[in-house]
Amino acid sequence: MHIVYFGTADFAVPSLQSLLTHPEVFDVIAVVSQPDRLVGRHQENQSSPVSIVARQSNLLLLQPENIDSSFLKTLHKLQADLFIVAAYGRILPRQVIEMPKLGSINLHGSLLPKYRGASPIQTAILEGETETGVTLILMDEKMDHGPILATTIENIKEDDDYLSLTGRLSEAAAGLLVESLPMLADRTLLPQEQNHELATFTKMIRKEDALINWTTANAWRIERQIRAYRPWPGVRFDWITRNNKKVRTALLRAEIIHANGQTPGTVIETKDGLPAVVVMNDEAVQLIAVQPEGRRAMSGTDFLHGYPPPKLI
Repeated sequence: MHIVYFGTADFAVPSLQSLLTHPEVFDVIAVVSQPDRLVGRHQENQSSPVSIVARQSNLLLLQPENIDSSFLKTLHKLQADLFIVAAYGRILPRQVIEMPKLGSINLHGSLLPKYRGASPIQTAILEGETETGVTLILMDEKMDHGPILATTIENIKEDDDYLSLTGRLSEAAAGLLVESLPMLADRTLLPQEQNHELATFTKMIRKEDALINWTTANAWRIERQIRAYRPWPGVRFDWITRNNKKVRTALLRAEIIHANGQTPGTVIETKDGLPAVVVMNDEAVQLIAVQPEGRRAMSGTDFLHGYPPPKLI
């Protein structure tokens, strides 16, 4: 089976590696990934995780800026049997999807039709789900819309963050893929139409999504945000000091405690000497570990001493 693999993010790496460990069955003739980018203060060149694996494995690597006629000609010349897509980061047009003999398939990090779109793993954590999974679909021109070929379920642990859950889901995706491909090749894997009435959608995550407003925040939502947005964009809040200085601060670790009768936004000191900010429903978020912008990470106690608020209860 001649395969072109489309992938960019960490989620896509184990599936590619699994294909490469079975060269007698799966012939990966090319990898398509997002172009290298200049990142950081020093504008250093950064390759995607999938690009790194492709180069290490001496695979043909294509990194088009656009899906243009030149790229389409290159793809067509490869005469692939199947395109596999996993966390590629770009919607593919119909002429790409329908090019291979067996079509194109996609590995998606949710139990479709739930959580279609760009951030299924983060959204599952944010919504307090207890389970999620990976769905293998036969692609059509709509996002995460095609018929389902196979699924696998993964439990979400109470302390799971984006990194830990993505790690398990990516390994589950790899297993699901190599198990399903032989059945797809001999056409014994029958696609099942999604129930589109049950579809829910996720959005691209922005930095501002992770900025806390203490007066309107829900404690459990904040706890989930910390886990869902680790490592990026990272939950942040604006802390006002005694001398009226605003300090943008990353919230690295927190615990939920009771705070009966206090107004949301009030800063209290717990019996452990830690600061806690009151939110809605008589709850407070105890700041266990934080990192002020431009500073080192520190305990909540050190933060309280170094950046005392105007009023402390």
